[in-house]
Amino acid sequence: MSSSALNKILVRNEKDANIMTAKVMAITFVIFTCIFILNLLNIFIIDQTVMTTAYIISAVLLLSPTVINRFTDKKAGWQKYLYVLFAGLFLLVTATTLTYHVVLVYAYPIAIAGIYFSKKLTNLSTVMTIIITVIGQICGFYLNWRPDYNFTTLRGLILYSILPRLLTLISFAALLGVLTKRTSKLLEEDAENYEKLAMYNREMIYDFATLVENRDESTGGHIKRTSIYVRLLAQELKKEKLYEDIVTDDFISNISTVAPLHDIGKISIPDSILQKPGRLTDEEFDVMKTHSAKGGKIIRETFAHFDDEKYVEMAYNVARYHHEKWNGKGYPEGLAEEDIPLPARIMAVADVFDAVSEKRCYREAMPLDKCFGIIEEGRGRDFDPLLADAFLNIRDEIVQVHKNSMSKYTAAMIEAYEEKKNVM
Repeated sequence: MSSSALNKILVRNEKDANIMTAKVMAITFVIFTCIFILNLLNIFIIDQTVMTTAYIISAVLLLSPTVINRFTDKKAGWQKYLYVLFAGLFLLVTATTLTYHVVLVYAYPIAIAGIYFSKKLTNLSTVMTIIITVIGQICGFYLNWRPDYNFTTLRGLILYSILPRLLTLISFAALLGVLTKRTSKLLEEDAENYEKLAMYNREMIYDFATLVENRDESTGGHIKRTSIYVRLLAQELKKEKLYEDIVTDDFISNISTVAPLHDIGKISIPDSILQKPGRLTDEEFDVMKTHSAKGGKIIRETFAHFDDEKYVEMAYNVARYHHEKWNGKGYPEGLAEEDIPLPARIMAVADVFDAVSEKRCYREAMPLDKCFGIIEEGRGRDFDPLLADAFLNIRDEIVQVHKNSMSKYTAAMIEAYEEKKNVM
């Protein structure tokens, strides 16, 4: 099983858990507000100065997760530790100032940790809670901020309050540990199923795209090379922090997966045009240009059952718009600049470079220097200037991919020739 699939599930769960934790702690604050009001009405007999102090500190601790979630990435790994710490400090405040008897409060940090289904976090919260439980009750005993005559001696406090709470907390933590272990196992099984499904989807996409490539004998390994080119280009964008609100790890993974589908519309082009051993007439070229719009339609119809709407939308954009140009003189819609979806703009650079660098039935492959020159000349005209610059920045990597592809192609040709000779 790929660890990346499990990591994706864990990251998604962590984001949801951070949101849920903030809501739980906000609800706790609302409950604490009700208690504060009841104390103002003399229904409770806690010293009002002590209660007010505890209320203000608790407000900061319990509402901070909501504020932090609003202004930071909800998937940040450090948040869960901070939120459990806030829960622990809230317990310290309540244990010191308010009550011996509300046992549920003592399990609060462990319960918050349980939202994340993390064995490590559960263990840390258990140790922290045990320490805080002891310190909070002893501080409350000596400070005498709360009226309670059940524990008049330290020995009585330890025997009849601290020890029972510790046993309760340990039991609760053990139960939560079992649940966490079981949930982790289920997550791993989900990750394995997710990875298998992703593998099947990738295989289906490549098989689907290969059907088209096999009809167009001039394309060779076009879909494989362009998939690598778009991935390298997207990685360079992330490295340079270009379009950083769009180019995430998921974006890079998705675009390299959907890239093979960019010419899927050619399946609807007649063989007489697709396999013509020479340049197309204007009329034939008009027919050929319809492959982009038809490709988008095929994506919409074929992948309608996919749950991942962003993935399907990217595949659609790549298939339909990869022949649009930065200056608005492309097809099928004549979109310009950033009206062209970013995945399609990335695909356009990779597609053109591979097209001119490979042999066609009507011309030889161009030298790589000239191919890179075409990308540079098209900067701000055919291509997004930022993408053209980024592509030129990874020139060495592109050249290496091209050389490896040519080596594999040559080896395959030799192997095919030898097999043919043996048959004869």
